[in-house]
Amino acid sequence: MNLVRLLPGIELAWSALPLSVVVYGLLLLDARRKGGQAQADDQLGIKTVAAALVLVSTVLLATGLRDFLHVMLTFDDFGDRIKVALPPVLVGGLGVVGTALMLFPQTNAREFPKAKRLTVGMIALGSGVAVPPALAGLIAMILDWPSWDKVAGSLATTIDVLAIFGVSFVVLGKLSGIVKPTSSPAGSPPGQAPGPGQAMPGQAYPGQAYPGQAPAGAPMPGQAPAGAPMPGQAPGASPMPGPGQAFPGQPPSPGGPGGWPQS
Repeated sequence: MNLVRLLPGIELAWSALPLSVVVYGLLLLDARRKGGQAQADDQLGIKTVAAALVLVSTVLLATGLRDFLHVMLTFDDFGDRIKVALPPVLVGGLGVVGTALMLFPQTNAREFPKAKRLTVGMIALGSGVAVPPALAGLIAMILDWPSWDKVAGSLATTIDVLAIFGVSFVVLGKLSGIVKPTSSPAGSPPGQAPGPGQAMPGQAYPGQAYPGQAPAGAPMPGQAPAGAPMPGQAPGASPMPGPGQAFPGQPPSPGGPGGWPQS
């Protein structure tokens, strides 16, 4: 019985087996390493199956995406060719998303993420090494220009490998802990209130006047400084008049002390 003829795409699954063996061997080697954190990992098999599903689904997605882009660029036999291109795109995309969002979270991949890193790393490596030949082939095809159909096929291949490489490289960077630092103003971390003795932006420090405000203890405009004599008063004298005295420029009140009339 020839399984290759009975099961379409079985050759693609068989091609993923060597990569699955490599993934399982590396995970097993890491788990057997003395003093390593992966010694407690007892889900190597299920994560290897998930890795194989992601690899096969990614190849299907890349193949269908290339054919789909070629159809959209040429529009030759659109109906028949789009029927051939859509099934790999749908099945491959569902396989990648379903495995990443449903199968991997059911394992201990969050605690031991090496299987996910190996899987995404293989995809990034395979698509990354395909980028330079695809770009070189596209440039050569444009310079030669045999027909738009062939140029569009080379362009679709280049866009395909660039898209797969870009997404896989970003995911690999996140899984590897590559985080771009965010710049924050000096003084306090972003989103955190200033500590004791620090002021908010546009706020005065303790003991400091606001912009446009006179310092504490300074006289108001038109007001004499503290301790200065009143107009018409001798220097060194008390600014407040005594009993029976009037302010400078004010007539004395009739009567005795306190302003009450004398009897």
